[in-house]
Order: sequence, then structure tokens, then C-alpha cells
Amino acid sequence: MVRLICWGALVFVIYWFGFRGGCGRSGALACPPPELDEGVGITLDAREVCRNSGYLCTALQGSQVTRWNLDKGKLRIRVPPADFLSGPSERKIRDAVIEGIKVWDGHPFPLIIDSGDFTLRLWDIRVVWTQGMSNHAAGQARVGWKIDGKRLNLETDGLAVVVPARVMMGVDEALLEYVKAVAIHEMGHSLGLLGHSDSPRDIMYPQIMPNTEAALSQRDLQTIDALYKLPNGATVQ
Repeated sequence: MVRLICWGALVFVIYWFGFRGGCGRSGALACPPPELDEGVGITLDAREVCRNSGYLCTALQGSQVTRWNLDKGKLRIRVPPADFLSGPSERKIRDAVIEGIKVWDGHPFPLIIDSGDFTLRLWDIRVVWTQGMSNHAAGQARVGWKIDGKRLNLETDGLAVVVPARVMMGVDEALLEYVKAVAIHEMGHSLGLLGHSDSPRDIMYPQIMPNTEAALSQRDLQTIDALYKLPNGATVQ
């Protein structure tokens, strides 16, 4: 009997901390019409899709709409400590990344940030810290997807943020602003903006420039909002 109670308690903990969620719950999105999350097999007219959609069609035309299903309700983001940093520098860098991710809060999902040293909860997107990448990129969102009937299910294998080597000489406002901009950019990819903007005024421009503002432009917002109004998995022609 004791063993049965223990197993029951374990199942409850795993459910409560790892799987509980979905649309229509407190703090989550309202449940969408099913057709918005069941777009595989549908073809959309690019002339209609690309109108008033920001830079969405720079990468989308001829491709599938690829985003999180709205019936998830909310997204949980895991931001663990950067194990190669310590003390105030680590906390400032981590806070800058969290600040960057949070600018997407409500576009469209409420975001839950989990930044504790340890967690029992499962996450949708996990920040991976690195001191450099072979392609010299400032970050990378590793995004994939699987087709399940009419549904396209987005998957991520980490949101990588490069912490420049100059952090060892101290953390200044310019460095924090840079790391925040990288986090915003890679979070945009993680949400489904797989292409880039054609304007350096947008955070989703392919390069983080010295004068890049760590914020979303109106065009960035227009693009993400347009993406999530399309049936997920539909093909744009």
C-alpha cells in the first residue's frame, strides 16, 4: 500500500510540474479554432499571406508555416546558470538573456521563465550557454518539426547564446545590451521566425550590429503576429 501511494505521488508530481498546461487554463491563451493548428495539406495564396505581414515572406514563400501550436497555451523557457561564469557577472548575463526573451511575452504566448539552479519542470525551450561557435555566430536556435496527421509540431534542441570572451574582463552595459539583443533574436527564431528581416532596424536582421537596439520593432511585431494567424503546417505558394 505504501509503495502504491509513493508511485501515485510520483506520477502526480511529474504531471503537476512537467505536463500540466494547455490552452484555456488560467494564465494561458484561449483555445484556438482547431483549424489553426491543423494546417498540414492546406495551400495558402502568397499574395494574400504576404500582404501586411512584415518580412514574413522573405523565407516563408514556397515553404510551410512553422510555429508552435496555439493550443499549448503558454511556453516555458528554461534559463539555467552559465556554468563557466560565477558571481555577479553570471547573474547579470543571465538576467540580460531573460530580459531579452521576455520582450516576446504575449506574442503570442505568455512566457514562463524558469531560471532556478534546479527544476523538476519540463520546458519547451532551453537556453544553452557557450563561449563560441564554429561558425562564429552570436547565437543559434536549433529548431525542427514533425508532422503528425494534419498537425505540425515544432521542436527545439536549445537556444544557444554565445557569451563573448570579454566578459572575463568585466560586465558593462554594452555587453549586456549585446547579449540581450542576441537572446531576442534567437528567441524569435525559436518562436517560428525561421527567416531573417531585410532591414537592420529589425531585431531579426541577420547580424547584430553595434548600434542594434535590443528591442522589437513594429515590423518584428507585425511579422510574428502575422505568422500566428496562419494555419500551422500550411504551405504558402
